[in-house]
Amino acid sequence: MQEHKLHLLALSLTKGLGPVSVRNMIAFCGSAKAVFSTPRSKLLRAPGIGSHAITLLKKEQSMQRAEEEWAFCEKAGIKILTYLDPEYPELLKSIYDAPLILFQRGELNLNAQENLAIVGTRNATDYGLELAAEFATFYARQGINVVSGLAFGIDVAAHKAVLQAGGKTTAVLAHGLHTIYPPLHRRKAEDITEAGALLTEYLGGTEPEAPFFPSRNRIVSGISRAVLVVEAGRKGGALITARSAFEQNRLVYAIPGRVGDAWSEGCNRLIRENIAKLVSHPSEILEDLDIQWQLHEDKSSQLELMLKRSDIVLSPNEEKLLTLLDKEDLLLDKLSLLSGIPIPSLNPLLLNMEFKDLVRQLPGKKYRKK
Repeated sequence: MQEHKLHLLALSLTKGLGPVSVRNMIAFCGSAKAVFSTPRSKLLRAPGIGSHAITLLKKEQSMQRAEEEWAFCEKAGIKILTYLDPEYPELLKSIYDAPLILFQRGELNLNAQENLAIVGTRNATDYGLELAAEFATFYARQGINVVSGLAFGIDVAAHKAVLQAGGKTTAVLAHGLHTIYPPLHRRKAEDITEAGALLTEYLGGTEPEAPFFPSRNRIVSGISRAVLVVEAGRKGGALITARSAFEQNRLVYAIPGRVGDAWSEGCNRLIRENIAKLVSHPSEILEDLDIQWQLHEDKSSQLELMLKRSDIVLSPNEEKLLTLLDKEDLLLDKLSLLSGIPIPSLNPLLLNMEFKDLVRQLPGKKYRKK
């Protein structure tokens, strides 16, 4: 097993060889070790492998670096997970550019429970921080591992809430495990290793650099069944994570905000573009994923206050739609047909009813009365 990991680590350390090329080589040769001993003439027949990629293979140099990394990981208590290992996250294997190697500190097995991601802006409002904590606490109490990126704002609020609830949480990092970024979260990172895991695709000694953060985000979404965006501006890492999740066929959710609020603009845009579903309660995501959940009694919270529906005044069209949805869940097209409301007018009407917590959208543009 060690020899297999060392050779795969050596391949991953070969500059210019990406995970797809390495997988193709291993599939063609039969093992990571065999790649280094296969004649160049035979490697040239491997599908998707060009002569330039083969030229990059230098066994002695790569193996030396792999042995140095192995020694660092053993000394630091870091697990090396290859994509062929049983503890490598199964969901992550399904994405096109899944890392060949993951480095993990902490004992959490990512295949042993459900994993959901909570992400958002570093410049979170008090409202956003409270909601991130509410959702994270709810999931922690259901035994779900909450995944995020240990950044300022929404990320660390979610991690912190899970730890306080005694749950599991995973932080995916954009650097090697020799350090923690941001440094202010070093203590929190240590707490996470006790209750979950720190995870990265980067070697020890790799410092955080701007291009590594978007790359990190594909892992956040890749190991998660669903991604929730709590607050996000027009641009930023949370939107990159959401779009990565969408491309990976994960479910994406966003908490809506007031029109004009800078840190709600990204969430509202994701909903408008049908990348994310509007969500108002953490149980809605679990219901979509067919995950059983239990209600835990607690004191009234910001989330509960937000969800109160008293004194709602219904328009005639809203009353008509609720009457139709009393009988069954309906697709958008059928709802338009039965109500006589054209789809261009029906879409904003239903969105407004979601804001009021009167209906919820199911997968496939189907609606259900709440």
